[in-house]
Amino acid sequence: MRVNDIEKVLPCIADPWKLRIIAHLDEKPDLPLIAKYLDGKYSENLGMVVIKIGIKEMNFFQNGQITVRMVDSEQEASDLVNRILAMAYHKAMIGGDI
Repeated sequence: MRVNDIEKVLPCIADPWKLRIIAHLDEKPDLPLIAKYLDGKYSENLGMVVIKIGIKEMNFFQNGQITVRMVDSEQEASDLVNRILAMAYHKAMIGGDI
C-alpha cells in the first residue's frame, strides 16, 4: 500500500508556512491495524485513524484518502506516509496479524 496520487496541496491551517496535503492510497487501508501498530486514535464511527508524529499529523480514511498536515513538500508527505505504512504492516506481519 502506497500513496497513489496527490489531490490537493493547501496551506496548513495551524502554520501557513507549512503545507496540508490531501492524497489517496492505492488501496483501502486496514484502519484498526494501522491504529494498533502506529499508536493511533481510531474512530469506527468516523471511519478514520489519526496518527501524530511530532508536529506532523496524518488522518487515514476508510475510503483510502489521507490528509497530512505540517509538512514542507508533497514529497515529504508521500515519503512519510509510505514509511509509516510499511512500518505498520511490517510490525503486523511480525505480530501475526497478517
